[in-house]
Amino acid sequence: MKVLQKENGFSLIEVVAAIVIIGIVLLSFSQIFIQTSKTAHKNNEKLTTINLADAMLVRLKAESFIHNQTITDVNNYFKDMTESDPTKKKPPTLIKMNDKEYKVSYVASQSNSLVNNATYSEKDLKLVKVVVTVTAPDGKTKGSSEGYVALE
Repeated sequence: MKVLQKENGFSLIEVVAAIVIIGIVLLSFSQIFIQTSKTAHKNNEKLTTINLADAMLVRLKAESFIHNQTITDVNNYFKDMTESDPTKKKPPTLIKMNDKEYKVSYVASQSNSLVNNATYSEKDLKLVKVVVTVTAPDGKTKGSSEGYVALE
């Protein structure tokens, strides 16, 4: 019988070393995947709040608000004291979507001064500048939209 002088293959130490190196590489990639997942979730929540803010602003523009000379604070146009349920207020202050509750706030302002030598002011044109802010359930993520609402 011939005795083989040369044996081909990997030793146990080489196999264990290769497994350790592969494990370290995979662990470093897993951290990247976890961080990417967290960032994607945050971005999705931010996008949701921005889209809801845009939708609420469009909803405000579609509603008709009657110009009232007795109202001195334009924020009162966007406060519904007749309804106790925040989801049914006009405009709503709470939106339930995807089993989550998003808070909505409205800040209105109206300038009486002329800007850049304009002919008419916001008050003359019966326009109210509104900033709609939607806050996610976590309380940290917010999205805003800004635009003008016409008073009739």
